[in-house]
Amino acid sequence: MTSRPVLLYDADCRLCRFAERIALLLDRDERLAVLPLRDPAAEGLLASLAPEERYASWRLARPDGSLVGYGAGVPELLRATRLGRPLGCVLGLVPAPALDRSYRLVARHRGRLGRLVPDCPVRRLHP
Repeated sequence: MTSRPVLLYDADCRLCRFAERIALLLDRDERLAVLPLRDPAAEGLLASLAPEERYASWRLARPDGSLVGYGAGVPELLRATRLGRPLGCVLGLVPAPALDRSYRLVARHRGRLGRLVPDCPVRRLHP
C-alpha cells in the first residue's frame, strides 16, 4: 500500500509516456507517484490482477491498494491532480462503459497516435 495514488503506465509505449508526462504536468502538488508497469516495484501493486490482465491497461493504484484503469479510471486520475480535477469531474459523469470503449479505441491505435506526440520531456508549468 502507498500513501498516495501511483500511476502505472507502459514505459515502452510512446503515447503512454506522453500521457504520463501530461499527468505530471497536471500534478502541481505532486500528489501522484509514477511507476512503469514492468518495474519490479510495480509487481506488488499489480498482485491482485490475473497475470494476463496485469499489462492490459495503465492503472492507478489507490492508497488502499485497489486498482482502477482503462477509460473508467481516467476521471479518478484527473481528479487526483489539482489542474485536472475539473475535467475529471466532468468525465466522471460519462458512463464507465463509454469511457472504456474510448480507451480501447485509442489503445488499438496507440502506435500510430504515438507518432503524433513528442517523445521528450515537457516543461513544467511551474518552477
